[in-house]
Amino acid sequence: MGAAEEQLKELGEKLEAAPPDPADDLAKLLEQAAECLHGVEQSPGPSVMETIQPCLKAVARDEFLKHHDEDVKVLLATCFCEITRITAPEAPYSDDVLRDMFHLIVDTFSGLNDVNGKSFGRRVAILETVARYRACVVMLDLECNDLIADMFRSFLEIISDNHEPNIVNSMQSVMALIIDESEDIEESLLNVLLSTLGRKKTGVSLPARKLARHVIEHSAGKLEPYIRKILTSSLDGDGTSTNNSIDHHEVIFDLYQCAPKVLKVVVPYITGELLADEVETRSKAVEILGELFSLPGIPILESFKSLFDEFLKRLTDRAVEIRVSVIEHLKKCLMSNHSRPEAQEIIKALCDRLLDYEENVRKQVVAAICDVACHSLGAVPVETIKQVAERVRDKSVSVKCYTMERLADIYKFYCQSGSDSSVNSDDFEWIPGKILRCLYDKDFRPESIESILCGSLFPPEYPTKERVKHWVTAVTHFDKVEMKALEQIFLQKQRLQQEMLKYMSLRQTSQEDTPDMKKKILGCFRSMSRLFNDHTKSEEYLNMLHQIKDANIWNIFTSLLDCSTTFNEAWSLRVDLLTKLGEKHALHDFVSTLSMRCSYLLVNKEYVKEILSEASDQKSTGNTKLMSSCMDLLTAVSSFFPSLLSGLEEDIIELLKEDNELLKEGIAHVLSKAGGNIREQLASSSSITLLLERLCLEGTRKQAKYSVHALAAITKDDGLMSLSVLYKRLVDLLEEKKVHLPSILQSLGCIAQIAMPIFETRGEEIINFITKKILDCNDDSGDVSAHKSEWSDSTQSCLLKIYGIKTLVKSCQPCKDAQAHPGIEKLMGILKNILTYGDISANMISSTIDKAHLRLAAAKAVLRLSRQWDHKVPVDVFYLTLRISQDDVPQVRKLFLSKVHQYIKERALDAKYACAFLLAMDDYHAPQYEEFKHNIIEVAQICQQVKMRQLSVQAETNVLTAYPEYMISYLVHALSHDPSCPNIEEHEDVEAFGPIYWRLHLLLLILLGEEGLQHSVPGMKKESFTTIVSIFKSIKYSQDVVDVNKTKTLHAICDLGILIGKKLCQEQINISEAQTVSLPSQLYAPVQKDQNENSVESDEQIWPGCENVLAHFEALMTAKSAEVESPKDKMLIDETDEFGNEVPLGKIVKILKSQGAKKAGRKQKTKSGSINMEKDDDVLGLVREINLDNQENLGESEKSKPKKKRMDAKESNDKPVDFSTPKRKRSVSKSRPHSTKGNKYSDELLLQSVDPDETINSFENKVEGAKKRDDSVDTELVTSPASVKTPVSKGKKGAKKPHAEILSSSPKKSDEAGSSKRTVDSGSLNGSIKRQKPKLVSGLAKCTTHDTGSEDLIGKRIKVWWPLDKKFYEGVVESFDSSKRRHTVLYDDGDVEVLNLAKEKWEIVASDDPPVKARKKDHSGRNQGRAQDKSITSSKQTPPPEQEKSKKRPSPPKRKGKPKGLPKNKRRKIGGKSSVDAAGDANIDSDSSSSLAHSDSDNDKKSDGRNEKEVVVAKKAKAEKVSGKGDEPKEEEPDDHNLNSKEESDNETLSVWKKRTAKAT
Repeated sequence: MGAAEEQLKELGEKLEAAPPDPADDLAKLLEQAAECLHGVEQSPGPSVMETIQPCLKAVARDEFLKHHDEDVKVLLATCFCEITRITAPEAPYSDDVLRDMFHLIVDTFSGLNDVNGKSFGRRVAILETVARYRACVVMLDLECNDLIADMFRSFLEIISDNHEPNIVNSMQSVMALIIDESEDIEESLLNVLLSTLGRKKTGVSLPARKLARHVIEHSAGKLEPYIRKILTSSLDGDGTSTNNSIDHHEVIFDLYQCAPKVLKVVVPYITGELLADEVETRSKAVEILGELFSLPGIPILESFKSLFDEFLKRLTDRAVEIRVSVIEHLKKCLMSNHSRPEAQEIIKALCDRLLDYEENVRKQVVAAICDVACHSLGAVPVETIKQVAERVRDKSVSVKCYTMERLADIYKFYCQSGSDSSVNSDDFEWIPGKILRCLYDKDFRPESIESILCGSLFPPEYPTKERVKHWVTAVTHFDKVEMKALEQIFLQKQRLQQEMLKYMSLRQTSQEDTPDMKKKILGCFRSMSRLFNDHTKSEEYLNMLHQIKDANIWNIFTSLLDCSTTFNEAWSLRVDLLTKLGEKHALHDFVSTLSMRCSYLLVNKEYVKEILSEASDQKSTGNTKLMSSCMDLLTAVSSFFPSLLSGLEEDIIELLKEDNELLKEGIAHVLSKAGGNIREQLASSSSITLLLERLCLEGTRKQAKYSVHALAAITKDDGLMSLSVLYKRLVDLLEEKKVHLPSILQSLGCIAQIAMPIFETRGEEIINFITKKILDCNDDSGDVSAHKSEWSDSTQSCLLKIYGIKTLVKSCQPCKDAQAHPGIEKLMGILKNILTYGDISANMISSTIDKAHLRLAAAKAVLRLSRQWDHKVPVDVFYLTLRISQDDVPQVRKLFLSKVHQYIKERALDAKYACAFLLAMDDYHAPQYEEFKHNIIEVAQICQQVKMRQLSVQAETNVLTAYPEYMISYLVHALSHDPSCPNIEEHEDVEAFGPIYWRLHLLLLILLGEEGLQHSVPGMKKESFTTIVSIFKSIKYSQDVVDVNKTKTLHAICDLGILIGKKLCQEQINISEAQTVSLPSQLYAPVQKDQNENSVESDEQIWPGCENVLAHFEALMTAKSAEVESPKDKMLIDETDEFGNEVPLGKIVKILKSQGAKKAGRKQKTKSGSINMEKDDDVLGLVREINLDNQENLGESEKSKPKKKRMDAKESNDKPVDFSTPKRKRSVSKSRPHSTKGNKYSDELLLQSVDPDETINSFENKVEGAKKRDDSVDTELVTSPASVKTPVSKGKKGAKKPHAEILSSSPKKSDEAGSSKRTVDSGSLNGSIKRQKPKLVSGLAKCTTHDTGSEDLIGKRIKVWWPLDKKFYEGVVESFDSSKRRHTVLYDDGDVEVLNLAKEKWEIVASDDPPVKARKKDHSGRNQGRAQDKSITSSKQTPPPEQEKSKKRPSPPKRKGKPKGLPKNKRRKIGGKSSVDAAGDANIDSDSSSSLAHSDSDNDKKSDGRNEKEVVVAKKAKAEKVSGKGDEPKEEEPDDHNLNSKEESDNETLSVWKKRTAKAT
């Protein structure tokens, strides 16, 4: 027996006899026992076991196990652990003792939280022993479930960051071992683990969360079904879970990181939460998913893909806060791993929300994408950033500003990244240009743009050399607009610096307090304040700043204004200035902006020096693009800050000496701008003058131009001496005609502009040389073949002539002391010939392309001369110049109009040249129509600004010439003198006036229409209309100065213009307010009052000014608009819905109605008496419209065939007016439907909505009242002289109407014509006829016919008016149905109709009695046309159904006895619905734009003569019709199963309807 065993035996005996107290003595014994037990090996022999038995029994005494001393407990637990180790795998005690032992051990674990306790080491040893020897498994055998749960809870409570890894690992081992060895997991144990999870869980430490996650991760397979059960219960909310402390979202978040497979069960539940109605529920789901998907290093689970897709869809959630939350989480996803597989999908989804209707969402998207880009440049494609950059044009100012700031952040990050291999070197160099372009936005001001450029594009410590490199590269991406914006920034900065320097000098004077000095200072403040966004506030701040007496502040301003201050110095000075003021000072923000704009932070001497150095470096590398960019940037800087070039003269001269054309041109340009400021320094270098003179002689034309101006700038006498020497050499070299002649001509022209006295010394010699030796010479090569058709195929001779023209123009445009050059008249003659012949004379031989180039050059020359000598341009040259816009060569037209637009926008050219845009338009729907319209709107806006400016200052000049309306005086004259303008006295062809109408209409539309011009101010539209009428009236009181024979044409155009103006200006304006205005004297001369009677009377209305002509053009324009559908206005109706189901026809009609309602605002509103048809969806009306369209398509081929023009011998001898018929389209007015049988019915206007019963009663009362009146009848037909309506049917009967049927036959009848005019409301089919004062004010028109309800008409012959055919057709009244008040009429061609004659226009055919007319009544109600019943007609009288289609075509042209286009079937027919029923159901009859003749008994006597004539014409037409009817098959009544009711049609699908209607047609 060893000593250790003997000692254990003795200790056992002592412990067995030892009392519990005192504790210290017991503790010593236990400590000795523990040490001895530690030395015993595991599973010793029987002898050893027998020796240590006393000790084993002694430590298990009840009084020891229940001891209260902590040290005793720890030592006992230590002994138990050692005994358990020794006896393993056998249990050393009974189950009850073991339970007490494990309670004691678990209790000792609670002391692990005190790492500094004296027993901490023993407690750790106990833990490690339990973990190492799997003692905890015995607890499972003993079913100590509660004790195990307490141990888990204890571990999770005591663990902390202070514990060593071995402690944490032991705890994890114990917990995992228990879970793995358990057959079933108690819910309480699982709740202990799950309740620890959650980021927002209070009272739970992060180490505890980690421990729980590690345990779950280790035992995920075992725990999975139990966790799923708990999660399902929690998500279901069924309350079966005993632990309500579990937040399932938080648990899911932690489980996603440790046991993601467990979460497959929660996908449907979270999906449901994403789709829940409650915003809070959706928000929580979005929050947890966003956190999961943005976890770094954890890919999205396959089972969560559907959740991710639904999560992306929450970007379109109706709640703004949810959309914002999703955007923020997606940003985190990209920032955690920008190369994740879903990255492109996320970026695309974010970009889709850049157009969200909520500005906060758009702003959040911009922030998200820019944050990701600033995190990693390669994470976001450049195209996506460019898409984000478009938000600088957002409608929200805050989004605009924020986007601009974030773009600057990206650019700064790009600059700081340096040579980042993930992006190209210039992927982001477009950003400065994008920021500069914001200057043209009204919501941005130069100070905000400059603030970004100075402080946000680059870090303050960024080297100047690198700044310059980036700027040079950025300029290569600039377009003209962005370069102009940079120059505008420089200009504003220059002005502010100059005003600030002026103020500083005034401040330093001793007379600062004098009134005069105060006035000057206030003037400076006023000028400076206008360079800021808020003028009033800025002026107030400047006055406050003036009160500051701190000399240090003003010294800082002085240093900032010094151009020699470096960037770093300026930055430090500005920081010091703002520090002195303090952030809380009222002037802090203003002084920050003012100091930035006054300083040379944006550009400075270092900056200019680096540009020169960069240009030299790029010359070495041969990069012409960057060299050109350096020169452009240097030119811009030198134009506004020439003092920055001081001290850099040697560098400039060195670059000028370089053998590089780009550098020579650029330096010459710089010297022309800044040479005056460095004149003294350059005077010491004689070589620079020689270099510039050489460029004038041998350089390119640009080099020569800049060099001449540079010579004038760098010499003290403005270059007179050097230019005189140069001038002599240039003139002497002219005769030699060397290769440098283009440069010589350029130099001579520039000298003429700069120093006219020098040019005049040998000016005649130069002009003669250009005229005779250049312009009056044929091409030496003789190659003028016609095959040169390309625009670039111009010859050298042509180019030389163009250069000569430019030199001649410059010789008439001196920069100083401008006086009319005596040679300007001769130059105008040369330009006139070139504009006319394409060369200096008609005898010159040159190619077509050369002539086109010369015409363009001559036109541009006239434009340049007009900028300074507009009054010297003859009228014929002016018109020849305008007609260049009609040139045959498209490049000539485009370049000329572009130059006109440029000059007018620069306020350098008179607005009268805008007529070129109108003359260039050949057709109303020309491709360039919208472009020209936009250009003219810009011109009108410019004129309006000039007008308002002149009115504000009450200028003494003729303000009217600045009015945009004044363009009319030039346009009218230009139109009358245009070669396409017909002679009003020789032709009365309306079609010939088409271009005149279109051009005049476009200008008046811009001046009076709702184009957002000057009519936003109340009363401006009325003023504009009055001005327009005044101009037209003044022209009518004038005669043509250029060609008096054109005077009548001028007046006719004015009449047409006044009518157009009245149509466009819907307001009731008294034309008598118009006054006589002054007109251009070179175009018009007032008519003398003493002129003879043969002179043109200004008040006489010429035929183009009648409303019928206007109605014709309006109908034609509307028809063409319908013919050329805009894609955006095209209605696309699918036959199936989104689920693949067929859409009922009634639903399609509603869609069509709703789409049509969107355009209602553009049309004239219906008067108060008109009916609102939008409430009734007429399916049968749609059927009729489509059927009619099919008939029109059938007749289109016939219409396209040539037709023989005829004129009735009995008609008036007046010259015919050519009215072409516009095509009828499917789209119709909402007021009434189309006809579907032939083209008989015209589409009439619906004037008032009334009840159907009231309508019939009202009609009967009126008929009875008519009986009591005189028997006089209204004989005014549609062909009466002043009531012509433009035909709108496509299949019309007969050819064009003769003038006698349309216009007044004689001036003697003007009174009659005026009294018989009828108006039609603007709701007609094409909107083609819009009259001012409709006579009809109720739904029913006045009727003077016989009582149509009686049987008196039976057996009598009548003729019924067919509106679409513009003819009467005769027949016999067969019978009368008194119950339905319907007459049965048998036509001479065999057709039978049942009519309500109260609603028709008809006449009794009698030899002695005058014809009796009845007008069709408006029967308001549903939007459904009449359908006539053919049931009375026998089968012998009608053809089979298949023949009906052919009967709708017009008669062939070869048939002489019948007018062209005569349809064989005259009335509308719908399916099998009888006309009696249809007529009874119909509440609205078609009201034609050409058939509504108003009854007026007062005019009966006046119109008798015309009626007799019209009856004769109608009889002839009827005779022709009857003569050809023998060959016509007869109609058969269609089947009665097609369209039974409106309700049936509403519910059937389009495909069913198509099949059914196909059988009917």
